[in-house]
Amino acid sequence: MSNALKGILLSAFVFPGAGQIVLTRYGRGALFFLFSFVSGLLCVTAIVRQAVVMLQELVAKGDVVALPKIMSTAIEASTTASTLFFKVSFLVFFCCWLFAIVDAWRIGKELDEEQEKAANDQVVEK
Repeated sequence: MSNALKGILLSAFVFPGAGQIVLTRYGRGALFFLFSFVSGLLCVTAIVRQAVVMLQELVAKGDVVALPKIMSTAIEASTTASTLFFKVSFLVFFCCWLFAIVDAWRIGKELDEEQEKAANDQVVEK
């Protein structure tokens, strides 16, 4: 398996930065992982906070907590400032993941070219 493919698959399906770590770019891998982890954690925090607020509002009104009521309350709440926070943190998460995939591919291509050149040099020497 080529280094480029290995980097893409690991960064795409394991976690952002895994491809860089396997391709020995530890600092980059750690940064991609850290930014993705923190922004993902902020996304989950925003979602849970919004869900708690919605459920508290439903209980305070005395409404039945049923799926249709939760859905209508969620639609009404989707214009609050906390959803902006969620959207920004999700955008950061998505961009980190995407950049990690592209960067792992680029690093892998460079390593593949270096290995191919080294193999060609060995053939020429013989």
